[in-house]
Amino acid sequence: MNGKGTDDESMGTVINILQARGSTAEFVSRLSRAHGAQLLRFLQRMLGRKDLAEDVAQEAYLKLYRLSRPNEVNCPRALLFDVATKLAIDRLRQIRAEAAGTGAQAEMNEVPDESPRPERRVLLDEAMQRLTKVIDELQPSLRQVFIMRFVTQMPRQEIAEKLHISINAVEQRLTRALTHCRQRLTAHGIDWVGLE
Repeated sequence: MNGKGTDDESMGTVINILQARGSTAEFVSRLSRAHGAQLLRFLQRMLGRKDLAEDVAQEAYLKLYRLSRPNEVNCPRALLFDVATKLAIDRLRQIRAEAAGTGAQAEMNEVPDESPRPERRVLLDEAMQRLTKVIDELQPSLRQVFIMRFVTQMPRQEIAEKLHISINAVEQRLTRALTHCRQRLTAHGIDWVGLE
């Protein structure tokens, strides 16, 4: 009888795991239906390209599917946007690192070219100077949230608590700041995605 009880317990555990996975899939599906279009618009503004935005959104949903326990999530939309934003920032860093790595590798493997790499360095330096100026142009409330989030890597919840505002207000300010930065950099002819 003990053996049968153990089998029943094992079967119950398997069923519970499958039910939990099913509830996670439904949780992610509901998030996608409710916030998918808004998330894609947000990511496209941040990344500057629709294909990158779609890739990052899919990564965010997959990450939530793998890591999330739906019954423990208090604010699903905030979690979705936080995961997606972190993935988008990682993607931007990866693009920049690949661009820098490709340039360094090419210099080591090739005979020096007539079009020197220092030209690219000058362009990157100029872009960083313009970005700094663009950030300085932001309204103080937008600049403060932008710096807290993207320079100091502070979570949205912590920003909201420190500034005594809602997470929704933090997201709105970030969206306005990113939109402003993108428009101003584009006006200067600078590609937001990392100078690909």
